[in-house]
Amino acid sequence: MNPLPLVYELSWEDFDLISRLKNNDNSAFSEIYFKHWEQFYDFCLGFLKDDDLAKDVVHDVFLDFWKIRHKLAIRYSIKAYLSVCIKNKCIFVMKERKKVEMTNIENLEIMTSEYDQLAIKDIEQQLNYVLKNKINHKSRTIFELNRYEDLSYKEIASRMNLSVKSVEYHMSKVLTLLRKSILVITSILFF
Repeated sequence: MNPLPLVYELSWEDFDLISRLKNNDNSAFSEIYFKHWEQFYDFCLGFLKDDDLAKDVVHDVFLDFWKIRHKLAIRYSIKAYLSVCIKNKCIFVMKERKKVEMTNIENLEIMTSEYDQLAIKDIEQQLNYVLKNKINHKSRTIFELNRYEDLSYKEIASRMNLSVKSVEYHMSKVLTLLRKSILVITSILFF
């Protein structure tokens, strides 16, 4: 029996497709390809403004996806994973073609496309999970007072009857764990 995916992780459909894909199931690959190809092509065309180049980018990403199928570690959604790959490939192509200066690429704002929203949602869900389940109550409270109520370390120390150094320690601990979690999440999404 297959292990159950966690609620905040893969859908059953994606879990099944990835399992089949890892077992060299061509029909699983075809299902993923035909489900997402048109949307990714439209995204690439809008981004690159070149029909042939957009087709090449989508083709290359799916080819790479097939090549690494045995190593896939998708934890959130196939669509979010592939959309990040597509976006990164588009930016790479733009850099290679020198259509956009490097400074402009580095300053691109987060696009509000459906695909980016999925990736952002996945990251937020994972960080909320870490905050709620991997950080002790005192550290979480200090973090929430600082980030959500905008209290200074001195104000938090006074409210919780702690030293400022203790508050700094707890914040450092939480931020270190969140940074590590972000690195893990982004390495999964951006491989």
